[in-house]
Amino acid sequence: MTHAKLIRPSASFYASWLESWDEWGTLDQDGAAAFVAARYDLDLRDSSDFAAWVEVLHHLPRESFQPPGGLANQSTIWVVRDDVYLGAVSLRHSLVNEYLTEVGGHIGYGIRPSARGHGLAKFALKGALDEARELSMERVMVTCKQPNVASARTIEACGGVLERVCPPESFAPDLGVTEPILRYWITL
Repeated sequence: MTHAKLIRPSASFYASWLESWDEWGTLDQDGAAAFVAARYDLDLRDSSDFAAWVEVLHHLPRESFQPPGGLANQSTIWVVRDDVYLGAVSLRHSLVNEYLTEVGGHIGYGIRPSARGHGLAKFALKGALDEARELSMERVMVTCKQPNVASARTIEACGGVLERVCPPESFAPDLGVTEPILRYWITL
């Protein structure tokens, strides 16, 4: 975690973000990237679409901004070190749909594979919790897949109290859940 910092998204991290995407092998690096980009029909491999996506991420936290269906107002924070994008955390200000209420929770985070194991997820989650406090949120739900022991430990280290383990069959089929989900609450 040495010298890592939390920043608002910036188009200047385009090349580094793409490298992270390639490491992940998927667009959904932080629990929100793919969903937001799809709602705005943006190709994040295109530099101008990437810049437009970053602009959307700057608008999403504003109460006056009405996101398209399925999206919640949210704050996105990036983890960077030495001008390299390392990961992100998204704080959804409310749980606006069944997926968020049951599966996604208030906070989604992800650290690029080459940067894991250095406390960056905990650093990012703590940053999101600070943001939640600034928004006067009283508690937040954070979830992870049961096999993701590292994420469960991160949530617990930040005060997460396990509400329950939800088997995949407990969710509506259209939510696409294939593994048990651990649902945690963190009181702020």
